[in-house]
Amino acid sequence: MHITAAAFKAYIEEFHRALEATAKEFLPTDAQKKLPHLALLPARIVGYVSTQAGVGFEYFPSSETTVEVELSSSRVEDIFLKVPSRYRNTRPMVQIATRGTGVSSLTLSGGFPFRLITPDASVSFEDVGFQLSEWNRIVRHAEIFADRSIENWSLRRAEARAKDEVLAAMVRIQRAQSKKISIDEYIATFKDRTILLLGDYEPDGAIRLQSISREFEALGYEVILVKDIPDHPHQDISQKVIAIGSVSRFIVADDSSKSGHLLEIQLCKQSSWITILLRANGQGGSWMTAGASFASNVILEQAYDPTEPRQAVIDSARWAENKINELQNNLKKTYPWRSGSS
Repeated sequence: MHITAAAFKAYIEEFHRALEATAKEFLPTDAQKKLPHLALLPARIVGYVSTQAGVGFEYFPSSETTVEVELSSSRVEDIFLKVPSRYRNTRPMVQIATRGTGVSSLTLSGGFPFRLITPDASVSFEDVGFQLSEWNRIVRHAEIFADRSIENWSLRRAEARAKDEVLAAMVRIQRAQSKKISIDEYIATFKDRTILLLGDYEPDGAIRLQSISREFEALGYEVILVKDIPDHPHQDISQKVIAIGSVSRFIVADDSSKSGHLLEIQLCKQSSWITILLRANGQGGSWMTAGASFASNVILEQAYDPTEPRQAVIDSARWAENKINELQNNLKKTYPWRSGSS
């Protein structure tokens, strides 16, 4: 089933209600307004629901926060952009096929801006201008999604996503406090070097995790273990992995013994995160993860010596960085706004 305009309005309202309430409960006052979506408020929030394809929402400056939803039989890109109808069948400048594409601080001009071409494609715009002949439009912040299923936009999902945003902020604050630096300094220094380390917390597994963590830290990475993530606002480990994994540079799992991390690895595969599976002496923890790299080019299976993991860590980190560079280069070729990015 597909989301209705009324249900999508309820989703937007619940997301912001849950975000404000959870942030107020778990974050210092000065950190609350630094959350990505709370920083946009107050705002006039306009939702877009297509009966043909897609949904989205946009923030307009306002003195108070209100929510309204536009419903149309046009595609969501057309509802959102409001390009004159004579241009809508022209070839788009960009065809977006992945989740989480981001565009910021530029102007796209000269053609129909974009189309979402896969069922799970999504894009966010931050301070972006659009221009085509006499038509132009400036967007402060908007998020557009191809998925219009009611399951994806339920009130339960709204609350979970709000808590994910707060949980990520809690982790950064906690890590900044442990280093005795400000949260702004932590984000500037460590945000892009964070990796999530998964594995077995039984005695032997914990020793391996400590050893692996030390080696990645020696390479300049900020290592986070699931046990270090605050218990609130989530109790569920899978939710922790989703919240922190989505903002990590890449994921590392010590896949050397059976433990709960086997389910977490499945989340990595489903989310298409760059993931390294380290296996002590080449021995995996389960047949569930054997051959994981065969079906994915963002997963590496790497044997290592648990008594001396340094070289394997160096090799796997090099692979992950090369993979990140490869993906960035491919995106530069696909998305013209990234051609000048590093």
